[in-house]
Amino acid sequence: MSSLRPHHAVWPARVPHAIEPPATALPDNLWVNARRFPQRPALHFLGSTTSYAELAAQVQRMAAWLAQRGIRKGDRVLVGLQNCPQLVIAHYAIHSADAVVVPVNPMNRAAELKHLIEDSGAVLAITSAD
Repeated sequence: MSSLRPHHAVWPARVPHAIEPPATALPDNLWVNARRFPQRPALHFLGSTTSYAELAAQVQRMAAWLAQRGIRKGDRVLVGLQNCPQLVIAHYAIHSADAVVVPVNPMNRAAELKHLIEDSGAVLAITSAD
């Protein structure tokens, strides 16, 4: 029996069927880039640019803020933000705290959010006023 799945018949030849996940955690990539390319753009948003050094500093500040609030390894943190720099910062900061990101649609209604919070066991929510 072939190990190929049906969708592999149309899979691009240059794309592997499986990948080996890296041994490093996601935030490690940010720390490496902040050291190697501190002034290079990490984010462009609404005409503003954030460098890797700036992004790393913001992530470290938010990770410290999470720790001050008692967020520990394995805790679930709900994130309900639009696509914006704060979303990127929150994701990296939560991962830096060894916590788990619980992404939710910021357009969810109260009943949907209640279910997502209860079902995930989130201990903190990061959202926007809108």
